[in-house]
Amino acid sequence: MSIYEIVKKIIGSIEPYGDTNIDKERNTNINEYGTLACELVNDLINTARFKDRPENSIRKMGESAYFELKVLKDLIDHEID
Repeated sequence: MSIYEIVKKIIGSIEPYGDTNIDKERNTNINEYGTLACELVNDLINTARFKDRPENSIRKMGESAYFELKVLKDLIDHEID
């Protein structure tokens, strides 16, 4: 089981269902997803700041985090005008 699958089981579904009570709970789940996503993105941002460091291993981690941020940005830009 992947980390994503574990988190999804812990937080719950965010797919609309069409029942007021279920959708109310799932809307709360969306807030949890958003909070988690922001915290994870902030971690990537903090690590990406090391992309220009002279130390090879530190720079590689910064570059990796920067790359992941660019992937996320492209994904978001594609969906949001």
